[in-house]
Amino acid sequence: MDLRIGCHVSTSGGVQKSPQRGAELGARCMQVFTRNQMSWNHKPLTDGEAAAFRTAVAKHRMGTVMSHDSYLVNLCSPDPDKHEKSVEGFCAEVERCTRLGIPLLNFHPGAHMGKGAAWGIQTIASTLNGVCERFPDSPVKLVLETVAGQGSTVGRTFAELRDILAGVHQPERFGICVDTAHVFAAGYDIATEAGWQKTWEEFDRVLGLGVLAAFHVNDSKVPLGSNVDRHALIGRGHIGPAAFIRLVTDPRTRHVPMFLETPAGNAGYAKEIAWLYAAAQGEPGDLPEIAEQKRGY
Repeated sequence: MDLRIGCHVSTSGGVQKSPQRGAELGARCMQVFTRNQMSWNHKPLTDGEAAAFRTAVAKHRMGTVMSHDSYLVNLCSPDPDKHEKSVEGFCAEVERCTRLGIPLLNFHPGAHMGKGAAWGIQTIASTLNGVCERFPDSPVKLVLETVAGQGSTVGRTFAELRDILAGVHQPERFGICVDTAHVFAAGYDIATEAGWQKTWEEFDRVLGLGVLAAFHVNDSKVPLGSNVDRHALIGRGHIGPAAFIRLVTDPRTRHVPMFLETPAGNAGYAKEIAWLYAAAQGEPGDLPEIAEQKRGY
């Protein structure tokens, strides 16, 4: 399968405008928020917008599209009202992705808020089973993202993600998105050659490489094992450029769609995408000069 490298793309003015924006940056895949990620309220999607989006994705040859779910959603909130709100918000996003023809829906598993990881894992799995029952025919793959391990978040280790998937009734409807900054902050040393090999051997042993659905491609502003989520420009953080060259050349990872979430801004994204494609061809050259922007979509 062709290498697909892209980034998070703005949907300002309508989700149907995002494929052209991605194409202008040299992206062959893209991630979007289909609605305001920091609000429970959202404008309903019209049939016209959905059709226009599908047309634009085909026109601009966007190989893979992934939606990132709202940051407000917590599928293992111990607060009944917040949990219900999270479920409804998540289901609304599944419906939007289904109508838009978006094949991947990325989400943070949740935070147990002091109830314990085992409780959180069971609650997430049970909640996801309920979601699948509500959308029995949706082709959208639900993609759990690895987390850095801040606070009570669930999904810091491959084993925690495995245990969530062990509790779902339809595991074929799920995938894993590995965020390079998050796994590094969680303690997986992808910065070194030996650590890279060990990480993917463990991933394959615990989860199986077949479940790998996407990458969030970010360097880390914080050291290995810090359990803090801080994204850096490619090659400019504690992970360094060699890991990203491995990412786009290792046959275990290079076929998986990759979405940049660095603080690069649009002009910087275009440079990082070009650098990664050059790296895949064995000609990465110097890291691009990029003025770091405040990360925001």
